[in-house]
Amino acid sequence: MLAPEMTPLPQNSAAALTQVGLAALQAGDVGAAISHFAGARRLAPADAGLLRSLAMLYRQDRRWAEAWSAAETGLRLYPADVGFAAARAAALGSLLLQQGAAAEAGPWLEQALALHPDWPEMLSQAAEAAYRCGDMPLARARLDRAVTLEPDNRSLRMARATMLLSLGIWQPGLDDYEYRLRPDANPEVIRTGLTAPRWQGEDMGGRCLLVTAEQGIGDQIRFASDLRDLQPLCGKLVVECEARLAPLLARSLPGAVVVASRQERVGQRHVLDYAWLKDHGPVDAWIEIGSLPLRLFARGLPPDRSRV
Repeated sequence: MLAPEMTPLPQNSAAALTQVGLAALQAGDVGAAISHFAGARRLAPADAGLLRSLAMLYRQDRRWAEAWSAAETGLRLYPADVGFAAARAAALGSLLLQQGAAAEAGPWLEQALALHPDWPEMLSQAAEAAYRCGDMPLARARLDRAVTLEPDNRSLRMARATMLLSLGIWQPGLDDYEYRLRPDANPEVIRTGLTAPRWQGEDMGGRCLLVTAEQGIGDQIRFASDLRDLQPLCGKLVVECEARLAPLLARSLPGAVVVASRQERVGQRHVLDYAWLKDHGPVDAWIEIGSLPLRLFARGLPPDRSRV
């Protein structure tokens, strides 16, 4: 028996626009998704789900004023809807935080959490507001809860790393900072021509260690002083860095090999080429410059808080 044919949706129907909006969202185009969902709601103004989706999409796109407006409209139409109440408080708190008014933002963000306690996004925002206001115990409690809910969330881990390191809470802060290297990082880093293992902290006496470049020149400068602590631990130190930084590091690290990085951007990939290693002999291990504080801390050398 043949299955009945699906009746195609009218192209200008709310359902059709919603489907197109979902496809745009799946493709990562939040702006297009918002446009289609807004069009769908114009055709179906009584659909609470569309309004709720719009509020969420505006928030995802960090368009806080529009997120607040959508939630306010939803609360006016559906006064008993806790979801709209939480969304309104969250949007207003996020807008105030964006404007630098952390003290005013905090109560709104806490109100959103009172209505929706396990909301990682708002826990992170509330932590930022508390941190800016100097309430470190509350900031840490909020971020700890967010990370508990989403332990593999790179953004949450990095936010907590920044806070912990600024407070001199080294081990958990440095552990969280390693999440910057997750495969889902954007852009993805590809290293070609590098076959040595990543350094795990083992003794490098009499062996050659390569410190690879990462992030921007500002971050490389921030971690450069760790290279002076690292150099006596290696038989030979090879440092890859931004070309503009190479002359300075070469003067600061006598005896080390300093090489300007060779890299290019290919789509969403950041490709680093290590063919130049053949001119400097084999390396026994390598490590990203941003991971030096973790390896050195394991050897009893805490980071310099003035650089964090």
